[in-house]
Amino acid sequence: MSENPNSVPPPANDPRPRPQYGELAPEGWTWQPPVEKDRVDAAPVPDPASGAGTALPPQATNPPFRSASAPRIVPGWDRPWTVGLLAFGLLATVYGVFSLGGFPIAMQAFYTDQGLGTYTPAASIGAITTIGAITLVFVWLAATAVSVRLLVRRRRAFLVPIIGGAVSLVVLFAFTMAALFIDPTLIEFLSRQ
Repeated sequence: MSENPNSVPPPANDPRPRPQYGELAPEGWTWQPPVEKDRVDAAPVPDPASGAGTALPPQATNPPFRSASAPRIVPGWDRPWTVGLLAFGLLATVYGVFSLGGFPIAMQAFYTDQGLGTYTPAASIGAITTIGAITLVFVWLAATAVSVRLLVRRRRAFLVPIIGGAVSLVVLFAFTMAALFIDPTLIEFLSRQ
């Protein structure tokens, strides 16, 4: 026999053009891979039941873990949102610093409005408001430094200014409450209400 019984007959020539990407194929058309003349078939896989060779355990088809040096994909909105939140945080920090600095003036306005007389700040009010203002500035500087570092490393950073803003709000509230609770006239007025 001159013919090889395992060979596949060549596909019939189809006069119709091959469909392009996204185009539907004509009815009855089937794709057949091109025939390579110099193709070498792979070695057949030994049948474990026949005893030819030892059976290998099944191989994992999952991709290996990504290496630590693989680039991380950061969404395009992360950088502008981070910068915008840092700018907003700067404005909020300036507002908080001036609010703590103007605490005695605000308390005098409250005293006048409620008819409590003249507000005389305690000796520690200056220290409390100054330490509070410095703490607010340091919280903003820390949030900015961490955010810039993450942006340079191309990592997601927009959560850092949000966390910094939450910490600043707690700091501002804590120092304001500390300044309010050392005033005996205010405590007496609030206890009568």
